[in-house]
Amino acid sequence: MSLNAHSESGKAGRVIESLESGQSLALISDAGTPGISDPGRLLVDKVVEEGFQVIPIPGPSALTAALSVSGFPATPSHFFGFLSTKTNARDQELERALSYDGTLIFFEAPHRIVDLAGRLDEKALGRKVIFARELTKTHEQLIRVVAGSCADWFSENADRIRGEFVVLVGPTGVGHKQSSVDVDRILRILTRELPPTKAAALVSEITGIPRRTLYRQLTD
Repeated sequence: MSLNAHSESGKAGRVIESLESGQSLALISDAGTPGISDPGRLLVDKVVEEGFQVIPIPGPSALTAALSVSGFPATPSHFFGFLSTKTNARDQELERALSYDGTLIFFEAPHRIVDLAGRLDEKALGRKVIFARELTKTHEQLIRVVAGSCADWFSENADRIRGEFVVLVGPTGVGHKQSSVDVDRILRILTRELPPTKAAALVSEITGIPRRTLYRQLTD
């Protein structure tokens, strides 16, 4: 029996009937873990409500694989799955996520990864970011950048947007030398005495944020 986000609730009844007849059933996913950004949560909830036991069988996890090689603290860490595809909701969800302390973890699809990179450049300026692409596969890649240069990295090569991504954002204490508010304030103070190009170069040297990103921030 196939199960997806639209049929999960309706098919729970058939699953429960099979369990009541004495059958043992397994819920599997062709990619990922059931209930973790994949269907399964509603089914498990209904099965447990009917008094049946649900036993996990662990498998590979992109979430824990990416976190284990990130160098970011595992505690606390917060998993947000896929952000909304709707612009306003996506902004609100990201801003809410960035208000949490600790490591932030997202899943993202290739056709939305550049959009997420741009939003991180704007809203998480200066924080360390890892894009973990195609984990455990032939073209596995871990890209370590600083927010402010995320979108630039993807723009250099169209092939970089291929594959599924786990995106990790480091805590504000890990490689985040200045908050976005502080960076903006420093830039504005320096431009009282210096041309924008020199102000951007100095702040880039201090924070590690790309010079052209800071220059755009001054001139936009």
